[in-house]
Amino acid sequence: MHILWAHDHTFYFNDSGKFFSGGKLPYAVWERYLGVFSSLTVACRGQKVPSDDSLKRKTLSSGPNVDFLVLPSLSNPVNKLTKRGYVDQLLTEAVGKADAVIARMPSEIGSEAIRVARKLGKPYAVEMVACCWDGLWNYGNLQGKLYAPLALVKTRALVKKAPFALYVTEQFLQRRYPCSGGTTAACSNVEIPEPDPEVLEKRLAGIRPGKRDITVGLIGSLNGKTKGIDVALKAFAGLRQEMPDARLRILGDGPSDGWKSLAERLGVADGVEFCGVLPSGAAVFEWLDGIDIYIQPSFQEGLPRATIEAMSRACPVLGSTAGGIPELIAPDCLHQPGNVKQLTQQLVEAAGNDEWRRVQAKANFNRAHQYTKEKLDQRRREFWLSFRDYVRANSEQPDYIPEGAEAL
Repeated sequence: MHILWAHDHTFYFNDSGKFFSGGKLPYAVWERYLGVFSSLTVACRGQKVPSDDSLKRKTLSSGPNVDFLVLPSLSNPVNKLTKRGYVDQLLTEAVGKADAVIARMPSEIGSEAIRVARKLGKPYAVEMVACCWDGLWNYGNLQGKLYAPLALVKTRALVKKAPFALYVTEQFLQRRYPCSGGTTAACSNVEIPEPDPEVLEKRLAGIRPGKRDITVGLIGSLNGKTKGIDVALKAFAGLRQEMPDARLRILGDGPSDGWKSLAERLGVADGVEFCGVLPSGAAVFEWLDGIDIYIQPSFQEGLPRATIEAMSRACPVLGSTAGGIPELIAPDCLHQPGNVKQLTQQLVEAAGNDEWRRVQAKANFNRAHQYTKEKLDQRRREFWLSFRDYVRANSEQPDYIPEGAEAL
């Protein structure tokens, strides 16, 4: 059974024809689907890179039984007017060859794929991973704010009528984008290995009385303002007034020049390090082991992978109330999105309170056990097997059943 998977994610490719991700969508993500379906076509945005050097810190997304269909961006008004017909043509051909569509939402390409699937009578499912209102309203420009109400209404309508909807949160996205009458499930798109008790032991041993060279960490895209990079820098500037030896490390894809300029204006450039991108897994975990407090000051989230990964490394965490973050950490660890003063106060108190960091390290480590790969794989596979059966019932084409899948 062949699936078209659609989202606005930008993949990087070179002359070899191989595609790479900034870290969020390595080939391992496709293996989640390939355990149930035979092959995928990934409809996405793409950017050709001039040399292999540009791919050194990216993760490989290409692999067996996965093809890529690069489409123009539909995230600006000009392209919506001039490129939509071309996108419709390519999607119509691709969806016509597929047995079903999986649209990761919110996304313009995902929305178009759903529209084409309906037109062609193809089964489809949605994956809700974030809130389009939060992202557009807080993206940082007038265009996003003007489009936010329309995107909210459009996305709600698409999810409401979806026959299958998978949410990465337990409550937040379900409340904002309900699915009426379809089959639904809650399953984070995060996958972490079973947390090792030794990780917690090392974390607790590293919380030393009187430590002043506190390292704060943040993982998030540097493109746009949705991850709250500016909030982090401003709050860190407040922390530096109390702890001049504190450092801020930021891991994420995208240009850093603008953020470096802001750090310079705030007088903290000497304490801020932009670490680029690391391959998902061990490299990211090692990076997290080198920080003392993790922050997620986002304006938009589903259920943030980076936060759960930080929790699995027993990091004390401070985060905003955006999306599903309140489902992960305690109320006294939360701040309102954009509230620099509130986050600054929390950072200062956390950095100076050894016992608080010990308590949070233990609580977060224990909470992370709910997001292990084994548990989520089981829940996710059961959902996609149900979708596969639905597709089979609505198609006269013979389907593919992976070895061992019927065991569920």
